[in-house]
Amino acid sequence: MVGIKPSSFTRLKCDKKAIATMETTPVHGHADWVLRAYQTQGTPASAPVVIKLGYTVMHIVEGRVVEEPPRAYHTFVFTLGDFLHQTSRRRAISTVLLRAGVYGYDICFAGWMERQLVAFCNDPVEMALNSGNGIEMIVDVPLAHFPSDEETSSDVEGVGEDGDFGGIPASTDAVKELAVVKYERGGDVREESCIICFEEFDEGVEVTRMPCKHAFHGGCLTRWLESSHVCPLCRHAIPASADP
Repeated sequence: MVGIKPSSFTRLKCDKKAIATMETTPVHGHADWVLRAYQTQGTPASAPVVIKLGYTVMHIVEGRVVEEPPRAYHTFVFTLGDFLHQTSRRRAISTVLLRAGVYGYDICFAGWMERQLVAFCNDPVEMALNSGNGIEMIVDVPLAHFPSDEETSSDVEGVGEDGDFGGIPASTDAVKELAVVKYERGGDVREESCIICFEEFDEGVEVTRMPCKHAFHGGCLTRWLESSHVCPLCRHAIPASADP
């Protein structure tokens, strides 16, 4: 679960003039966060869109507060063409959050972040198109982590050492044992699309199932399980890589 870090959080000092800024307020117990966008040099469509996502985590463990130092920014580079349409923009932002491990940390908060980022891009993208310049977006997120009953103190205190949002990867053996089935409309696969990449399943395509029966594209689920051992939809856990 993600909670509110009560103090303000600003790590970046920049002399460039921001073309758009947004500071969110806590929603449903989640942390507030800061978005800033700057223009860079480039040409329309092929101009770069750089997204830098940074965070700090405060763990609440058995009444103790364990605060991590701010992590280095995750940097992702796209082109302005990737942000011209809502579908491709959402796919790009979903890629950022997935690779940074945000979905493995808290899928509800990640979904909310994704919607906010997609909407935030509207003005910077329009200004970039009009000026022919690229965009650099910087996202700072303060988080508080309250471990679940299944997590131990050692699990929590080891979170984030590799620079992601703290998901515990699934074991290789557990991933290999996942069922692979063919998707057929009206069949026993309940989902019609992959919640990780948001693409619809094609008729007859092979999808991979978690033990909870939720299905995803095999490649998408494999990448997910490299940073989290829980189902993206229901949080059902499979054996983690740290398990004996």
